[in-house]
Amino acid sequence: MAQSRTINGKVAIVTGGTGGVGNALAKALVREGARVAICDLDSDLVEKAVIELNSIGGSDAIGTAVDLSDRDAYSAFLEEVEEKLGPIDILVNNAAIMPVGPFEEETEATAARQVDVNFHAVLHGTKEALKRMKPRGSGHIVNVASGAGWVPGAGGVTYSATKFAVNGMTQALDLELHGSGVDVSIVAPGVIKTQLSSGIKEVKGLKPVTPDEVAAAIVDGLKNPRFAIFVPRAMGLMAHVYSILPYKVRGAMARATGSDKLLLNADKAARAEYEAKVGVGENAPV
Repeated sequence: MAQSRTINGKVAIVTGGTGGVGNALAKALVREGARVAICDLDSDLVEKAVIELNSIGGSDAIGTAVDLSDRDAYSAFLEEVEEKLGPIDILVNNAAIMPVGPFEEETEATAARQVDVNFHAVLHGTKEALKRMKPRGSGHIVNVASGAGWVPGAGGVTYSATKFAVNGMTQALDLELHGSGVDVSIVAPGVIKTQLSSGIKEVKGLKPVTPDEVAAAIVDGLKNPRFAIFVPRAMGLMAHVYSILPYKVRGAMARATGSDKLLLNADKAARAEYEAKVGVGENAPV
């Protein structure tokens, strides 16, 4: 059995690092001795999160407010991290948004925002990280996708499309990076108990997971590299079974578990605060 890798002393970036999985992961990495940099939209939340990270183990965590749809700002953030902490060893593309509702009611702006944050930012950040990692022959890129990147559902058409895109991109990249010394992993959580999943019911046979559980799985995947990280493990079984079934059977399976209308039947009132926060929905800032 291969020896577990250490994260101690590694420079790690976590996008979307102020809440949910991102914040839980940043804390877990600090506890492992990593030198952590986070980014997110809200500068006040970033500042607060960095103070908290540095209180955990006296680390030298840093953070910057970045809109990941701004490619120049994202690149500048990576430069800042390398200047302050050193060469980037780990990039976790975690940031994502999930507006839900009938596809035909989705605005062009909401669709574009999802594609920008959930997919284009992953492409850009990964390219920028690889320019730094490949010449050194080491590094690990982790793309946080979703169970919706394997098992789609009504009410999240564009969201599922972006996560399927991240899934396909990561699989192709894994083939391309073989022998380069750079590892790539994809994370597929089911329903996570965060603000992103507000108003969303459970899937039959698939218990919701906490941000700490997802963070622990990612840390384990960094120590013991593997391509796919499913949380909970039942999500992996569902994804693999779903992928080999005939299409009509997939539909029956989705209806049986309730995953077919999981997002379409979300409680809109319960999700209003979240959607406004991420810049979509009826109450989003203009």
